[in-house]
Amino acid sequence: MVTDSSVAPSGGGRTAPSTSARVERVSTRAWSRHKTIGSAVRAAREGSVISVAAGVYRERLVLDRAVTIVAEEDTGSVELVCAEGPALAVRFGGVTVRGLIIRGPRRGPAVSVTAGSLALESALITAGSVEVGGSATATLRQCAIEDTDGPALVAADGAQVEAADLRLERIAGIGARANDAARLVLTGARFSALSGAGVSVGGAATAMLENCDIGHAAVAGVDVSESGSARLRDCVIHDIAGSGVQVLGSAALSSGWWPAMQPGRVASVETGESGDAGGVVLDRCTISRTQASGLLVGGLAQAQLTDSTVERAGTAGLLAIAESRVALVGTRIVDTAKTGLAVHDDAQVRCTGGTIADSAANGLYAAGGQVLLSGCEIRGSGLTAVHLDGTASAVLLDCVVANTPEIGIRAGERALLHVRGGVIEAAGLHGVRIEGTADAVLRDVALTGGRIGVHVDTPHRPLIENCRITDVAQTGIEIAARATPTVLGTTVSGCGAAGVFIDEGAAPVLEDCEITGAGGSGLAVWQDASPQIRNLRVSRCRKNGLYFAPGGHGRIIDSEVSHTEYPAIYLGAAADPSFVRCQVRNADEDVSADDSADAAYEDCWSTDVAAAVWPANRQTPANRQMPADGRRVGGLPSAKPGITPAGDAGGDLDGLLAQLNALVGLTRVKQDVSSMVKLMQMVKRRREAGLSPPPMSRHLVFAGNPGTGKTTVARLYGQLLAALGMLGSGHLVEVDRGTLVGEYVGHTAPKTQAAFRRALGGVLFIDEAYALVPEGQSTDFGQEAISTLVKLMEDHRDEVVVIVAGYPDQMQHFIAANPGLSSRFSRTLTFDDYSAAELVGIVDNQAEQHQYRVSDTARAALAEYFDTVYRGEGFGNGRFARKVFQQMTEQHASRVTELPDPTTEQLSTLEADDLAGIDLDVRG
Repeated sequence: MVTDSSVAPSGGGRTAPSTSARVERVSTRAWSRHKTIGSAVRAAREGSVISVAAGVYRERLVLDRAVTIVAEEDTGSVELVCAEGPALAVRFGGVTVRGLIIRGPRRGPAVSVTAGSLALESALITAGSVEVGGSATATLRQCAIEDTDGPALVAADGAQVEAADLRLERIAGIGARANDAARLVLTGARFSALSGAGVSVGGAATAMLENCDIGHAAVAGVDVSESGSARLRDCVIHDIAGSGVQVLGSAALSSGWWPAMQPGRVASVETGESGDAGGVVLDRCTISRTQASGLLVGGLAQAQLTDSTVERAGTAGLLAIAESRVALVGTRIVDTAKTGLAVHDDAQVRCTGGTIADSAANGLYAAGGQVLLSGCEIRGSGLTAVHLDGTASAVLLDCVVANTPEIGIRAGERALLHVRGGVIEAAGLHGVRIEGTADAVLRDVALTGGRIGVHVDTPHRPLIENCRITDVAQTGIEIAARATPTVLGTTVSGCGAAGVFIDEGAAPVLEDCEITGAGGSGLAVWQDASPQIRNLRVSRCRKNGLYFAPGGHGRIIDSEVSHTEYPAIYLGAAADPSFVRCQVRNADEDVSADDSADAAYEDCWSTDVAAAVWPANRQTPANRQMPADGRRVGGLPSAKPGITPAGDAGGDLDGLLAQLNALVGLTRVKQDVSSMVKLMQMVKRRREAGLSPPPMSRHLVFAGNPGTGKTTVARLYGQLLAALGMLGSGHLVEVDRGTLVGEYVGHTAPKTQAAFRRALGGVLFIDEAYALVPEGQSTDFGQEAISTLVKLMEDHRDEVVVIVAGYPDQMQHFIAANPGLSSRFSRTLTFDDYSAAELVGIVDNQAEQHQYRVSDTARAALAEYFDTVYRGEGFGNGRFARKVFQQMTEQHASRVTELPDPTTEQLSTLEADDLAGIDLDVRG
């Protein structure tokens, strides 16, 4: 047999036989030498040309040498028919077949290539498929496969198949399939009327499609499974009964294609070079008119779309599920019957420079996974434009979200949202809504139109920073009951109602913000709400600048209200906010208050106000006069959770030291604090004398078990520093890991900065500080919180004191976690566990505060009880003693109510019997 395959074409054009090649002629005429093609093949030498006259040849050709078979006359004049097997089988050598109609058994191959190579040109294959296997190669030029039970074109094993200008039509199954390690290359192919997928890629096969048109397929336009990979360029996939492209395999794109999210920064959306490593890549492709999703990606699959369009999908334009990864670059998803982009499970989608428009449901819906959009537009959604639920995490960088009848961006359940830059406009309801247990960061966002700008209703502390909220029909920022967002550097203007509304029990932080042109009040504070406000500017409101409903609280520092049509500040019944260094300008009235309001004013003044309560000229607190209506001047507001005011005793050094010495136990701590007070008194005197102070650090480590009085001493320490003039107010801000550390990238630093700002002028008390550096988690966001704190402590070294507290052994691990901590925390105060006698003393104190008396027998029983109680890790100390007192009062109540006519002494005396039966958790 001959093995030379040199006549196989290598280019895209037709390969003419050499002029020296021998020609064998085939004809059905009587005088012909060869009446069958097989006869001519057997007679042919290697490289011979077999010229076949018009006619129908019913035979099966098995070729094992290099020959060329061509139709003598017009293409299609020669028909090769075999009903029981492949009409054409290539077993060896290089074979070229041109211009034939090849008809095989409808359910089997019409052309089979198991070895060697086949160049098939201008051929029509009908009632059978083309199958290439083994290590064979096949090239098809200007061919058609039609009316067969698919798959119509098969590349299997390690075969390589290239087809240019191929037409596949009326296929009862898959159009083209690549399996195993085969390679399939299609250029200019046209698919229509298929009952299966247009192209199916499985195993570890690779498919390359360029300028192809795949239409009217019943399952999918392109189906990639297992470890298969596909590259599509300038292709059109349309009118598909299933998904346009379905990728449910596990093939990954090149290494480094999907950068991991790193703590402290937002991962890049750049996709890089995908190469030929695997996955699915669509470049300048269009997917349209699918009954299911335009693109479905699942499993461990990875896919990339560049400059492509998905339009008129019957469900989602893109559906990403399982652990898939999808990158979209310059891609449009438009006019979908449901959601434009849907993300579930642990899928991740990153999109840059794309558009999601005219979705009948959501533009983006994510119930899980991660989404990163950069420079994208989401417009014309039928429902909420961006809807996050479940555990979804979404980052939007410089995006435009516009024209939705519902909500621009909604984060609910446990979702995480980060929006930086961009525009949110023309939302029918809310621009942004954060609810459930979701958390969010909105930074540098321009939000305009809609009924409500931003609605916050979550127990977390979302951050709204440097945003612009304009021209909303009702409220600019709506803070729901008990919500605690932080709003920094944000402008709210042109609202139809209140600029910022703070509902019942909410405790937000607002700093460096501006509210102007509100149709109602600039800022409205409802019952039991307690905002912390610094450097707020409110102007040109149709009603009050600041409105405090009955029972409203808050602290307003360095703020200004001007040009209001109602009194600049209104205080309802029992409202008791405090104002420090605040000003009212250009108003008819500065403060209008209910008789029962109890606000505090410190260094506040009014300018160009007709009816003023505040003085007309700014004065220092020492010169401030009592207002005419008798309301007090100075002082601080009621405490809110996590913030303890210094109180009026802040200036009484002797009184504060007396409070410290009155505490039960803590002998070493009292000595240490007294020594520090003396040192700071000396520092103050040296400064007054013009001498430089000795080096000292005011930041402290409190090492001790729970319930040993660390928080109480921290509060007194801040007040002592304020009394010495070392701190502005001495108030205490108590935080823990949950207050400082965010739950996703980019959230930790703003949360830490917000807590630190609240502590300026006082003490930042970090309880269980060791939780910021959990063992074995080097990439935990707690490290970012520590780094942020170290820098802030340096920048504000004279404005705040930081105290870190926790178990003694774990605090050593905490200090060692960052080189900057050991230099800033050079002094540790050790809080010893209380002795039994000291715990009895705590019970005594509790009894005295609540008008009880502990009998001698009860005191002895308490001492014995505290001596025998187990003191393992987490023993509650003082908290445990207070719980013992509480249960004794409950036992006492049960005992005394059974007496017929108890005396006053019996009603107020705790006996040993009241200790019987107590069973408490020793952790307090």
